[in-house]
Amino acid sequence: MTDEIDRRIIEALNRDGRRAYTSIAAQLEVSEATVRGRVARMQRADVMKIVALCNPLTMGHQPLRLMIDVREHTPRSVARDLVQIGAVNHVSLCAGAHDIYVEATCRDLPAVRSLVDEVRRVPGVAEVHTHLLTELYKDYSWIGLRGAAGQVESPEQTGR
Repeated sequence: MTDEIDRRIIEALNRDGRRAYTSIAAQLEVSEATVRGRVARMQRADVMKIVALCNPLTMGHQPLRLMIDVREHTPRSVARDLVQIGAVNHVSLCAGAHDIYVEATCRDLPAVRSLVDEVRRVPGVAEVHTHLLTELYKDYSWIGLRGAAGQVESPEQTGR
């Protein structure tokens, strides 16, 4: 469970993942040890991860999204196999038309073909729907969670 302080720490680190804990502590009016301890706890609990993100298109790489339909296996077992593939950086179970959502990044189109072939060989994968990204406007943002998932909006966020 996260509380308001945890959510405000996440929001601060979302804007700048390298921000000093002393700065966050001063903003939230808590000790640096409180911020450090809460960040460590949230990382251990897989609530958050601090990473450097880039736009793969600007680096000449090809990002893609795969929607996968599963047959004769459980989606969880297929997902566990998919996370072992090097180019895959995100795997989620879905509710809706498809069973699994995958994000991956390849160096070029031949690598995309190899990745899709590798995914098709995973036991239980029945269909793979491939979406190549041509422009990336926004990615990996928690800002969309404001007011959702237990977050309480502050008056500054709502304009009230």
